Amino acid sequence: MFSELVVAYLFLGGTGAGALLIAAVLMLLADERAVSRGVVVRFRDNGSAAYRRLFVPILVASLVVLVLGTLCLAADVGRLDRILLLAVSSPSNYLVVGFWALLLCGTLAAVMLLVWLGVPSVSLPLFRALAVLLAAVSFVAVIYTGLLLSGMPSVPLWFGPWLPGLFAISALSCGVALVSMVAVFSGMATVFGRTMRQVVRADMVLLALEAVVVALWLGAAWLEHGGSASSGATPTDAAALTSVASVLNGACSLPFWGGLVLVGLVAPFAIEAVLARCNASKDVAEASLASRALLASAGCVLVGGACLRAVVVAAGMLPVVSVPF
Repeated sequence: MFSELVVAYLFLGGTGAGALLIAAVLMLLADERAVSRGVVVRFRDNGSAAYRRLFVPILVASLVVLVLGTLCLAADVGRLDRILLLAVSSPSNYLVVGFWALLLCGTLAAVMLLVWLGVPSVSLPLFRALAVLLAAVSFVAVIYTGLLLSGMPSVPLWFGPWLPGLFAISALSCGVALVSMVAVFSGMATVFGRTMRQVVRADMVLLALEAVVVALWLGAAWLEHGGSASSGATPTDAAALTSVASVLNGACSLPFWGGLVLVGLVAPFAIEAVLARCNASKDVAEASLASRALLASAGCVLVGGACLRAVVVAAGMLPVVSVPF
């Protein structure tokens, strides 16, 4: 059975890995001259100090979220020997691959944090190689939870190609939200205004994609298992239809429609659309108002990401816990 700790792990692990992936991409897109000077003087000159004040808090926050997610998983497992078994097992399943992805993700993020703090001296090629590795490992950590659930044929709502994409898109959107919140709290959202506008636009695309994939995921599960037809339905079909019905108008409908759709998708998309339009027309309100709007959007995205994982787990397990013994 999947507990609340597993739901928290799916959310926190995806959010932390997603934020690290966004951060790694932003590092690779950063001004090359500033980064080149920064690696020479260990990011202590005026040209690279702003980037340092941006990326250090992002890396710290992402690491904290990632570690919290890992602790939730460890608390759910409850035994240290089971966790250590993952470390020495061959990468034959998604759980082992995910364990190593999270471990490498956290390790590379800590190394990049030390680089931005100026502790080690690195060359520009090494800096970019570390950023590329961080992006690659973070992507594996982002997508593996969906692959883990989708590989369980005993839970028909999870089994199939849609869940990995849904979890990956949601993790990236939650990662954008975490990066945006940290940028606002650190005061760097106004310094890197152009970058944040691009991040907001990217998040609008992610939110739209997430809405489409949610519809395709539920629609595919409904149609694949016979829809409303009852003749010839197998127990697997009945379980899938029960899960879909619980999401749309049953026990999971409130967190789905209220938490995911309204708060997690519609509200942030509307806020970000207003922000993007104001920025495009250069008729922007005070920076503090724009920052509060960005914080509200990010908070809504994180609420939606948590609700998504809670709904997926609860609806998928509902037919199992409802079986009379």
